[in-house]
Amino acid sequence: MAKGDPLLILKNLKAYYPSKKGLVRAVDDVSLEVREGECVGILGESGSGKSSMALAIMGLFERVARFSAGASNDPELRRAFEKGLPGSKDMPGVGGSVIFRGKDMSTLSQEELVAIRGRELSLIPQGLGHALNPQHSIGHQTAEPLVVHEENIRLLTLKRKVLEYLGLVQLADANLRFVMDPGSFSGGESQRILIAMALIAGPYMVIADEPTSALDVTVQAQIMNVLRMVRDEFDVSLLLISHDAGVVAEMADRVAIMYAGKIVEFASAVAAFHEPQHPYTMGLMSSFPTIAMMQMRAGKKPRLRGIPGDPPDLCNIPKGCAFHPRCQYTIDICKEEIPEYREVKPDHFIRCHRYGDIVQE
Repeated sequence: MAKGDPLLILKNLKAYYPSKKGLVRAVDDVSLEVREGECVGILGESGSGKSSMALAIMGLFERVARFSAGASNDPELRRAFEKGLPGSKDMPGVGGSVIFRGKDMSTLSQEELVAIRGRELSLIPQGLGHALNPQHSIGHQTAEPLVVHEENIRLLTLKRKVLEYLGLVQLADANLRFVMDPGSFSGGESQRILIAMALIAGPYMVIADEPTSALDVTVQAQIMNVLRMVRDEFDVSLLLISHDAGVVAEMADRVAIMYAGKIVEFASAVAAFHEPQHPYTMGLMSSFPTIAMMQMRAGKKPRLRGIPGDPPDLCNIPKGCAFHPRCQYTIDICKEEIPEYREVKPDHFIRCHRYGDIVQE
């Protein structure tokens, strides 16, 4: 593929799972693409469906849905999911298409998915506390993608590769500490190890799910420097998932704004941060006045204000536009009809009935 060609294409992606309260529509009709060599940021509040989207792309979401099926109080949902039967309502699982390097991931067998994960498509998971196995050394775990995908690799070659990548992510004293277990490392060091694991098999694309959320500010900056090195020197595409607008503003070429399982705006980083068009995006931009964002919004007077209300329950999403109970620009149609996801300018997509007639303050 040439640089700039679509590498990952999501078409009407859905990812639902059952819970005690009902069916959780974690990802609902998401369409976007990630191109060769670019960084796309996925930005939204906690609970908006960002991590579920990452799992659906990796082909791992079904495990989440299956784990949650036993907790559902809806016998029809539970029975249909366990037996693979059609139901009279939306069912748990993944729908739509995930096209990666021309292959529809939803049509692949588990063996074919295993051959892609780690080798072509890697995930840096959220949650440092359980991402690494406490029973194995970090050297053993960093080597795992190579062991899976290169069965005949020599032990000496494997060790050299592990030390090379732990060194690339700037893990201190990697040549001495690679035999130690994860409990001997700080949060920032654990994140570096996870990044090395994601890179070691040479993937085309890396999904980084909240890579800085559990770290203090100084360590966040160090991890961001490592991610910039990944983007610039490894020539991989990066899907960066975060609730921190400052992190996305520093890294992303394009930004998708996610709310209640849907993408409400998808545009270049400059357009999303400098001239947001969706009311939710406008609210996010005024809620996170970081230096990087203020530089993007040069010439505009920064105003700090929050978004009123709370994100909706994904088991009980409001009728019409999910954001309408919190939106100051709501009109009658917003309460009744789900807005169409449409391209309003070249490479700028939005899901809003009021596009074009909202004047930003």
